[in-house]
Amino acid sequence: MSPRADPPERIFHLAVRGEWDDALRSGEPYRRSTLGKSLEREGFIHCSFASQVRMIADLLFHGRDDVVLLTIDPTRVDAEVRVESLDAGAPAFPHIYGPLPLDAVIRTREVPVGEDGHLLVDALLDADEH
Repeated sequence: MSPRADPPERIFHLAVRGEWDDALRSGEPYRRSTLGKSLEREGFIHCSFASQVRMIADLLFHGRDDVVLLTIDPTRVDAEVRVESLDAGAPAFPHIYGPLPLDAVIRTREVPVGEDGHLLVDALLDADEH
């Protein structure tokens, strides 16, 4: 799928609390792509649409109790935001091709973990829509 030029109203990123806190303390833009990978290594910051957050939470963050959900306003991001699929047939995700300015994050929420280890992101996303 080719990149889409029109960024969505909101996109989301699941972050490890300590890594997000480090960015806040330093005042420098956030530079983590996804769990265990940097922007420099991947070339972009992996984000999700609301409908994709649960899949990423289950795939990468199952059982972790140190996850925060960042709600991002793409219009506040200086870098290019592309909606693209990196593998043929895979769903298209929003990617930020540069650092994430702290002021582009319009909401941050701790993600609770259920007894089964699943991150309880649905209620957070529902609240974000209202």
